[in-house]
Amino acid sequence: MAFKVGLLINPLAGLGGSTGLKGSDGAATVARALELGARPQAHDRCVRALRRLVGGEMQVLTVAGDRGEDACRAAGLHADVVATPAAEYAAQDTIEACRALLAESVDLLLFGGGDGTARDVASALGDAPTTLLGIPCGVKMYSGVFARSPEHAGELARHCAEGHVAHREAELLDIDEQASREDRVSTRLYGYVRVPADPRHMQSAKSGSSDPDRAVEAEAALFAAQMQAGHLYFLGPGRTIQALAHHLEGDGTLLGVDAYLGRSLICRDANERDLLNLAGRYPTHAVVSLTGGQGCLFGRGNQQLSAALLALIAPEHLHVLASQAKIAALPQGQLFVDTGDPLIDARLSGFIRVHTAPGRSAMVRVVH
Repeated sequence: MAFKVGLLINPLAGLGGSTGLKGSDGAATVARALELGARPQAHDRCVRALRRLVGGEMQVLTVAGDRGEDACRAAGLHADVVATPAAEYAAQDTIEACRALLAESVDLLLFGGGDGTARDVASALGDAPTTLLGIPCGVKMYSGVFARSPEHAGELARHCAEGHVAHREAELLDIDEQASREDRVSTRLYGYVRVPADPRHMQSAKSGSSDPDRAVEAEAALFAAQMQAGHLYFLGPGRTIQALAHHLEGDGTLLGVDAYLGRSLICRDANERDLLNLAGRYPTHAVVSLTGGQGCLFGRGNQQLSAALLALIAPEHLHVLASQAKIAALPQGQLFVDTGDPLIDARLSGFIRVHTAPGRSAMVRVVH
């Protein structure tokens, strides 16, 4: 009997990323993202994954239109349509489409989306033993159900069909909106799901946030003192970079990207368009940390720092600050990038210096 892959895509996933909206849940957020010039990315990202399945020994079952059928056709992958959901893109539509796929006894449920989509898929799954695998298309993607990139998702799905992959339980995480504050983000565990156990292709779940240690706080203070007048600095999200912003003029955001000219804030919670408009005027730097437990530099929660923007920033103007403890906890001792542009991902690969304390740093490998 042929291995069955069920495919479902949330075509609106990730719309809020480049526009700085922190997510894509809800009709109002989607409308605002489109108003700000966001372009849907999920279709293209899923096509990149599905091309890796062409010629594989498997049966692909999917959902009509932009929920899967269109991407399969664009990838040159034959698929049988088993569900036609309503056009509202509501969570219940996702759940019902998943149930239609599960009714066909799929072995692997491959979905394109973010943490919100993962939660909807898991709620449809119930106690079924089906394996889940996420093509990363969302904004945050804290959960451990996602591959590191669309290409990794496609390769891994193919390996699953060939019977070469074991399985494990992974955490299903998302932001807890009620518990989060302006100065602290709280994540919530929504359960565990069965995923492929392959650290070469899968990302880990994000670890809990903690205050920066004294060594990296001292490095942040030193970096702030050395920021040059007339140079533009884009500060990424996270508590480590927020510690740097505390030494500058103007309060930045915890989850957003902020632009400083020298030490002065000139654009708070910027979107990709804001940053691109600024980047051509001054020597430009990007200052980021890494996602704890995952090791992502670009592509998880900081999509405002897009591939188009990173193409304009010289490698020596990419600065990474992180604690030694975060580096020690990196899966396989590596960082990864998933900017949406394979050429930029390849350019960012290699080794990068991570500053951990004044006068101390580590060279860490970056993969894509």
